[in-house]
Amino acid sequence: MGKMPQCRSMNFSVYEGMLNRYKDSEDIRHSYESLGLNGLEVILAGEPDQGKILPDMVNGVHLYFHIFWMDWWKGNYDRLDEEFDSRQQWMEYFGGTDREVYLNSLRQDLQYAEKAGAKYVVFHVSEVTLRESFLYRYRYSDEEVIDTSLEVINLLLDEHEYPFDFLVENLWWSGFTLKDVTLTKRILSGMHTKRKGILLDTGHFMNTCSELYTPEDAVAYLTSMIDAHEKAGLLPWFKGMHLQMSLGGGYVKWQKNMWKRKPLDFEKIPFYDLFGLAYSHACYIDLHKPFLGKGVRELIERIDPSYITFEFQQNSRKEYESFAEAQSRELGYL
Repeated sequence: MGKMPQCRSMNFSVYEGMLNRYKDSEDIRHSYESLGLNGLEVILAGEPDQGKILPDMVNGVHLYFHIFWMDWWKGNYDRLDEEFDSRQQWMEYFGGTDREVYLNSLRQDLQYAEKAGAKYVVFHVSEVTLRESFLYRYRYSDEEVIDTSLEVINLLLDEHEYPFDFLVENLWWSGFTLKDVTLTKRILSGMHTKRKGILLDTGHFMNTCSELYTPEDAVAYLTSMIDAHEKAGLLPWFKGMHLQMSLGGGYVKWQKNMWKRKPLDFEKIPFYDLFGLAYSHACYIDLHKPFLGKGVRELIERIDPSYITFEFQQNSRKEYESFAEAQSRELGYL
């Protein structure tokens, strides 16, 4: 590859299960360097890092997030009462009703990123309840999710000038999907910092179309989106990528057909049981496989991101390293 991204990262969740795959920090470093990468994009999981994550290893930080949060943020407590088993349960889940609880979780991640010398952070702009994830019908519009996310983002950015890029990530639920150029403009223009940009998750964008069956289909679909954003003068804002392939359209079609015959009775399923079902459902949609095929390398060279993360399923160290080696060879990093 003629020009490699400045940061080429392994996605790394800082929790005991993942940390225990490595002896120490040098073992982690040797692993990603042997794969053509030069650091980590970490997501903090509230557990100690066992001294294995050193500041010079951290390229980026994925910020704390809830997949559904807007009813809580807006004080729509009656709807939360319907989603959860009790008011006490959602109070415990969100940590009360004070918005500062959520903001402080984000502040802690931002402070960690600043202390570690991270080059960028990533923020999800999305909203979906557990029930909505099965129904594909959302209470809040894309515009509402974007505008409320901007409220949160700007509360944080207005109180401190951070020395890294603040990137917004697309998902396939309600919010920032990259399917509408005007909404991309809306979120970029609304952020109170010059150090802003987009982190394109390739698999998440694939999840917005259930008619993709091959890597070549995915490349063509992504290319059409990039064409539209380049025409609007927005391509330079694509500063980062989560590189992965997700061709889960077949599952989505099957699930929708099954739902017509036998939908879940939400009222009979306890909240945390439904949470587990929804998590499995999302994993069948969002596959996080290596993105290999004709045109992949050319597409990434065209986007020319400063930051790229190989975001693959972390079922084992061996599997991740196998996937990452194949992806690096595809891109010319090895």
